Amino acid sequence: MKKLLVNKNIQLGLWCLFVVATFIVQTNVSVSAQSSGQQARNRWEKLVYEDAKALIQETTVELAKNPQNAVALRMRSSAFYRNNEPEKGKADAVAAFALLKNPANAEEFEAKCYAERRLEKYDEALLSCTKAIELDSKYAWAYYNRGGVNVGKKRYEQAAADYTKAIELNSNFLDAYSGRGYIYTLNKEHTKAIADYTKVIELDPKSASVYSVRGYVYYYEKEYDLAFADFSKAIELDPKHALAYFYRGSSYNNKKEYDKAIADLTKSIELDPKNALAYNARGYAYHDKKEYNLAIADYTKSIELDPKGAAWIYNDRGKSYSDKKENDLAFADFSKAIELNPKYALAYYNRCKMYMDKKEYDLAIADCTKSIELDPKYAPAYNNRGKSYSDKQEYDLAIADFSKAIELNPKHALAYNNRGNDYINKKEYDKAIADLTKSIELDPKNALAYYNRADAYEAKGEKMLADKDRQKAKELEGQPK
Repeated sequence: MKKLLVNKNIQLGLWCLFVVATFIVQTNVSVSAQSSGQQARNRWEKLVYEDAKALIQETTVELAKNPQNAVALRMRSSAFYRNNEPEKGKADAVAAFALLKNPANAEEFEAKCYAERRLEKYDEALLSCTKAIELDSKYAWAYYNRGGVNVGKKRYEQAAADYTKAIELNSNFLDAYSGRGYIYTLNKEHTKAIADYTKVIELDPKSASVYSVRGYVYYYEKEYDLAFADFSKAIELDPKHALAYFYRGSSYNNKKEYDKAIADLTKSIELDPKNALAYNARGYAYHDKKEYNLAIADYTKSIELDPKGAAWIYNDRGKSYSDKKENDLAFADFSKAIELNPKYALAYYNRCKMYMDKKEYDLAIADCTKSIELDPKYAPAYNNRGKSYSDKQEYDLAIADFSKAIELNPKHALAYNNRGNDYINKKEYDKAIADLTKSIELDPKNALAYYNRADAYEAKGEKMLADKDRQKAKELEGQPK
């Protein structure tokens, strides 16, 4: 209530009556206005989720009558964002912020916090939301917005606590579940994230975006069928949901259904031509279909859209160049990937293979060693380093690496073949035969393992077994017996 300025000459009795009367009138008006305002706010909070367009209409009418109503601006801003009109939402946030230089109650402090959050003034927003909570400890929206501010400041533990408090105060607070689900997703607490997103879907079953984010969590957990179902539902609800097409296309990639993957990823690109990841994923599908030129074109576009975050895309394009036998271009891409990300184990492994092809075995060993340092459980890097040692005739070092590859991946057929071949070089023929037999069990179509085992049998004087293996190898190669 405004302070009353009173002439010092007014008699004390009259002055007291005047103050009391004025206080009664102003109190009655204030309570009535606050009650009316609170009712409007409560209705607007519901309309944010139930009918954003209706909320825009109501608050626009209110603002026509009272352009200084910062709370109405704040709620209309939310509605605009929910109605996919972010520019209008930001304009209202700017206008609300300009009006709220001196907030007077919890609702105004919350509105100021909201505006500051939208404008990424996180330090100021944190103070405003905290003040709103001090004035009204049961103000769920203030906790929710402070949670958003803490996300902006990357204070995720505090954000999760604020979202949880908002949910305690309002068990149907949809956006608080979404916010907390996001924190759980960041923390890889996927079971909790799925539970929160499922609650959001219960509250708002027509939200395409929530199906999409829950699908992402399922996808990360390799629950591809559940992920696929969620992405499909998101697309059903919103046929222009580019991200859902992207993730469903990626799910098709994992299922090796490349034509379907390409169709979805192409649709995602049509809807969002600047999504570098969609080009990369489509390039992956083309690569696995051995359509290397199309793959390279997509990888190149992806790099063009995201040149600084493109280390892994250079690596993928390098693989396509390598499979096209354009080794110099492949080598350049793997080197670029390493330049952009010096801790990229797979790029070192791939460049190691390039050095092996060039018979530069010391450089190959150096790259595979770096790959192993960065990813000590990557069996193929041990296998390739072992092959490089073998080509240098350092058989003991080679066998040690092949053994490590087999320890990490007991189904590594090529490592058994390579170790068997080096046992032949060391004239340990029984060990060689055992390894080559295991390689054949794991990969019965590998002609090389039959040839190598034939050599071991030959060295032992078992000519009949050697001839039989050579015949089998020729069959597998499509050669005459």
